[in-house]
Amino acid sequence: MKIDKALLGKYFDGTCTPQEEERVLSYLAGQDHQEFIALMEQSWEEVPTDNIGEDITRRMLLQLEMKTYGRKGIIPIEHASRGWKKNWLRVAAALVFILTGATYGLITHRKHTAPITWTTIYNHHNNPELAVLPDNSKVWLAPGSKLSYTPFTGKAERSIKLDGEAFFNVAQNATRPFVVYTGELATRVLGTTFNIEAYPHEAAVRVSLVTGMVAVAPADSIDQVVAQLHPGDVMDYEKSSRTFKRQQIRISDPEEWMKGSLVFNDLLLTDALQRVATRYHLVIHYAKGTQSALSDKKITAIFRKESSSEILNNILFISSCYMQQRGQDITVYNMP
Repeated sequence: MKIDKALLGKYFDGTCTPQEEERVLSYLAGQDHQEFIALMEQSWEEVPTDNIGEDITRRMLLQLEMKTYGRKGIIPIEHASRGWKKNWLRVAAALVFILTGATYGLITHRKHTAPITWTTIYNHHNNPELAVLPDNSKVWLAPGSKLSYTPFTGKAERSIKLDGEAFFNVAQNATRPFVVYTGELATRVLGTTFNIEAYPHEAAVRVSLVTGMVAVAPADSIDQVVAQLHPGDVMDYEKSSRTFKRQQIRISDPEEWMKGSLVFNDLLLTDALQRVATRYHLVIHYAKGTQSALSDKKITAIFRKESSSEILNNILFISSCYMQQRGQDITVYNMP
C-alpha cells in the first residue's frame, strides 16, 4: 500500500477526511513500513534538527503515538521492535516538524524556560561611566548606579535593568524594542535619548525624554502603555501610590549628564542630599526634626565642578539648614 507525505501531514494535523484517515490507519496497521521509514529519513535530512535533543524527540514521539496507540491493529511505538524504535527516535522529530510544526512549540518552550544570563555593570566612581552595549547603544551610568542587560542576540527585545540613574542614547532598531526595567516600571523605546532616575531609596521613578519618543508601562504588563512621552516630557511614577504624573519642564542639556554634572530637576531636597552622599561615599544623618522639616522641599539646580562640601552647603543654605562633617558622616541641622 502506497502512502505519501501530504496524506500523513493531513492525518497528524487532524484535517483529513474519514476516508483518508481510514487509509492511513490501514497502512499503519500493516507490517510493511519501509516506505514510511524512508519518508521519515528523507524528512530528517530536509530540516535543521541539530538542536533537537532526545528529550524533545521523545516528547514529539509521544504526540505521534497518541494519534495511533489504542487503534485496532496498530503497534505502539514503545512496544515496537528495537530497529523500528531506533528509526522512530532518529526521525520522529523531523517528521513532526515537516507534518505538524510541533517542534516549534517544544523548542520555543525549552528556550523560554532556559536560564537568562545577565551582565552587570557597577559604577563605583565619582563621575558617570560610559558603557557601550552589544547593539552599540550608549549608556552614561551615574555614580553609585547599577546596570544589567541580557544578551541581545536572538531576542525580540533588548532588556535592561537599572538601579540608580543613567542617560541613554539608544541605537535604532525598529524590530527590537529597547526596554529598561526599573522595579515596577518599564520604559520601551526603539531609538532615542532619555534619562531615567530610579534610585531604590527614592519614592519615585522619573523618566525624562530628550529626543524621540518612549512608552511607559508597568513592568509586568509592558503592552499596557500608560503614557507616551515626547521631547521635553517628564514622567514621575510614585511607588507607594502606583500613580503616574506627567509634566513639561525644561530639560537640561544632556551633555551635563554625560560630563558628570549633578542635575536636579524639581527633585525632593532629601533625595538630592542622598544623591550627593551616594556619589561621594558619604552618610547623611539628620538631627531631630530636621528631616521632617525638609520633606516637602524641592530643588532645581546643576552642580558641575563643586566639591561635595560646597554642593551640600549650597543646598542646605537655601533650605535654612547647615551641616557638620566628621569623616564620611554628615549631620544636618536646622538653623537656630
